[in-house]
Amino acid sequence: MELIRVQDSDYKKTYDLLMTFDNDENGFINPVYGYDYERFLEWIEIKKDWSLGKNLPEGFVPDTTFVLEDESEYVAIFNLRHCLNDFLRKGPGHIGYGVGKAYRGRGYATKGLKLALAEARKKNIHEAYLSVNKDNTPSLKTQLNNGAYIHHEDEEKYYTRINLIDDKAPRQDIVRDFYTAYDEHDRLEKSVHGKLEFATTMYYIHKYLKPEDKILEVGAGTGRYSIALAKEGHEVTAVELVEKNIDILRESSEDILNLRAIQGDATDLSDLKDDTFDITLVFGPMYHLYEDADVQKAIDEAIRVTKPGGTILFAFISIYAILYSNYFYGNWDKAEEINFAEDYKIKHLKEQLFTGYDIVEFEDLFKEKAVDWITTAGTDALLEPIEHRVDFSLEGENFDKFFKWYLHIAEKRELLGATNHLLYICRKR
Repeated sequence: MELIRVQDSDYKKTYDLLMTFDNDENGFINPVYGYDYERFLEWIEIKKDWSLGKNLPEGFVPDTTFVLEDESEYVAIFNLRHCLNDFLRKGPGHIGYGVGKAYRGRGYATKGLKLALAEARKKNIHEAYLSVNKDNTPSLKTQLNNGAYIHHEDEEKYYTRINLIDDKAPRQDIVRDFYTAYDEHDRLEKSVHGKLEFATTMYYIHKYLKPEDKILEVGAGTGRYSIALAKEGHEVTAVELVEKNIDILRESSEDILNLRAIQGDATDLSDLKDDTFDITLVFGPMYHLYEDADVQKAIDEAIRVTKPGGTILFAFISIYAILYSNYFYGNWDKAEEINFAEDYKIKHLKEQLFTGYDIVEFEDLFKEKAVDWITTAGTDALLEPIEHRVDFSLEGENFDKFFKWYLHIAEKRELLGATNHLLYICRKR
């Protein structure tokens, strides 16, 4: 089950689903009610622009409409507004949804809303606003089942809130909840910035990898790197926290005998012996470690299990790239509130979900460690914030040429802050 943007959907199936809705389906306003198919296709083109914040009518905000697919059937519609104006804040909120008449009573609203809330987290929405007609008990139950509480009410509606980051929840639960709903594997395959990140990261792995090296990947996700490296003949151990990811990894690698997948956390690799691995990859955990003690534990554990003379690659995120990617949608005030203190010192809090670093700040974490710095490199350039442009194109031969060029400038200090994902590469003494 997944949410598909309407501009990426099967247009005929999306049209047929929307035509089953009345104009006002108990609070869900059908945006294409009465449209013929040709006009519906024009609406799709409009939605492409609106999702990028382009050509918005007065009073509108950027939004994305999704269709919920279950086993090739389109069953429901969800609309996510990327930010709120005063009208939306007091009224409809971030998310509206409707389930096709033939699919009601099967739990699709609850499951689809969970996925929509995951999309909201990607937009750095930390508290989702919703509303529901008072006579629509099933929809209110859907929201309550997803953690909503009634914030206030009027004669016709309840206005609910859903906290998307529980600052009381353990870090591990926050990470599990996000990646259970998020498809990290597809990000590295389907987005251009993901393809560049994978290709650049593999380049740097191979730069320091020798034929007989034993590899450890901490935060292996669904195994995109681990499986590729194991298929090259290397002995690989993959550690992953999230149950969904480790299940996919194990299923995908069940015939690969030189890959061992274990569930674990970057801050505690006690199941692994000291000085075991020639190259250690920490590709993800540093995005979600908010307490200094946890950051230090993850670094120390990676160093401990690496052989003297071995190479360690830590992936991290630029705080500035986080801002460039997420906060030019009328929500800049949130950028400063969430990511910076009053003196502009960078915060590292659970409320961010993804925590970013100043480049020098991250490098300074290793000053007292038993490692020697080799280099710091970007892996995906400035592609993530600009890939959403409707005129963006970087495919085929153009991508190959860009990748070859990028390898020559990936370590330029003046460009690192604008890159979303980066590698800190060091050697254990």
